[in-house]
Amino acid sequence: MMGFSALVTEIVGYNLPISLGRLILIFGICVPLVWFLADYARIICLRQRMPPGPFPLPLVGNFFDIPNEKPWIRWEQMAKEYNSPMLTFWNGRRPIIVCNDIWTISDLLDKRAAIYSSRPHFVVMGDMMNMSETNQVNRIYGDRWRLHRRLTHGVVGSQAVRAHRRFQLNESMVLTRDLMDSPDNFVPSIERYSCSVVSIIGWGRRIANTNDPVGQVALSFMEAVDFVVPGLYIMEAVPFLSKLPAWIYPLPSQILTGAKIFQRYFAALSREASQATEDNFSKQLMAAQENQGITDEDVANLTANLIGGGVDTTSSSILSFILAMCVFPDAQRRAQQELEAVVGSQRAPTWDDEDSLPFIKAVVSETLRWRTVTILGGIPHAPTQDDEYNGFFIPKGTAITGNLWAIHRNPTDFPDPDTFRPERFLGGLERPYPNKKGHNAFGWGRRQCSGQPLAEQGLFITIARLLWGFDIKPGLDEQGNEVKLDIFAYTKSENTRPEPFKARFLPRTPEIAAILRSEAKTALEELSVFDGETKITMASVI
Repeated sequence: MMGFSALVTEIVGYNLPISLGRLILIFGICVPLVWFLADYARIICLRQRMPPGPFPLPLVGNFFDIPNEKPWIRWEQMAKEYNSPMLTFWNGRRPIIVCNDIWTISDLLDKRAAIYSSRPHFVVMGDMMNMSETNQVNRIYGDRWRLHRRLTHGVVGSQAVRAHRRFQLNESMVLTRDLMDSPDNFVPSIERYSCSVVSIIGWGRRIANTNDPVGQVALSFMEAVDFVVPGLYIMEAVPFLSKLPAWIYPLPSQILTGAKIFQRYFAALSREASQATEDNFSKQLMAAQENQGITDEDVANLTANLIGGGVDTTSSSILSFILAMCVFPDAQRRAQQELEAVVGSQRAPTWDDEDSLPFIKAVVSETLRWRTVTILGGIPHAPTQDDEYNGFFIPKGTAITGNLWAIHRNPTDFPDPDTFRPERFLGGLERPYPNKKGHNAFGWGRRQCSGQPLAEQGLFITIARLLWGFDIKPGLDEQGNEVKLDIFAYTKSENTRPEPFKARFLPRTPEIAAILRSEAKTALEELSVFDGETKITMASVI
């Protein structure tokens, strides 16, 4: 039988002249190999104690088992195949648990929030974007996270957002005018509206045009949310790839460079905005920088996070609402009947009508349920200690993701789930649900989206005014026939929205059209206090 040293010699192909060199070579080959095999054995043993899922490969885990487009659809199917609401995937050496049932994930992230409010380690969205320690959404649960959360709640918490109602209403008035004047450009008009509200809060400056550079940067920043989708980047499965020199693998350095430019841009905007006349979030952050030691990167990420909480959720939800109104006209008619009874046709709805419009509130809730924007419930949670649930072992630091595509379309909880039915949320839910809202569009537990109150407030007033002012109908084809719209044609992003579609916005009466124009004129006069130009450009911070 060949001895071990002879075997090494056979593999290497030559004899080392000295025994020290032979030992070094044996050590260099065997130690990593033994570690690799032992670690893989650990994964295989651990897998037997965790929820079911596909068998992981060495090094890459289940990277090749996760579809790189809309994995949430496949996960919904796999939960049925495995007869388990919980699935385990391996992102390289690290486990991910995907929950496809609301009761399961609520038991973990709501009822056990004391240990399930941290984050897993992110390679791309964390380390490679310089955001592991500087961004509230990535921070592990602790004092610095609580500081960031407290600062954010100071401007978009449930009490703070009431101070934003006036300019949210005014911006919605401008939006209705834009839809009359440029109905074919309804997507950029809606994006301008949602960006402007956030910009006023963050920097004391409104966004007046759809091509405003701040608005364009804000929308492009939101693309980074896709970095949390499991299976999108091999670097999450094989982290050492992120450490390779740029001449071998340039992507990591490109992502880091781009992220730092974004951070310098938002920090510069905040410094400029802190000198504005009107109060804004940036002024508060500059004070916190002096008093509480937050860094420029902290400031940049805190203001940029307003975009995540207020822009994409609002604009994408409004687009889903418009699609639903085109496809489900009965729901639109019932909402308009309520508006006619409560508001009438001589004025548009205001905040004073909120408590008298339960069906409009139900439309907002059904929009958030029917086609949830954050299809994976936002950023994954992670337990701060080992845990056990329903006989399954959950190791400390495991990424816990909620598949809202499956959760919000579960026919047991939401019968006929793809039909837009606001009455689900009237007079109590049709079926039991773990929370009073009846959906989880903004996530779970202590790490729910900070911008939830702002988004819900904006959606109510905007949806109420759109339904009062317009009959919303499908667009027309070249022959003048209404186009057939596909309610499943949605983008592949983690923050999902409808693919481009045609819609029409027909003022319900000439008198209503006149009221909308008059209100928009008054709104622009009030919003003029937020007019102004910024000197900060992306080029100036590169």
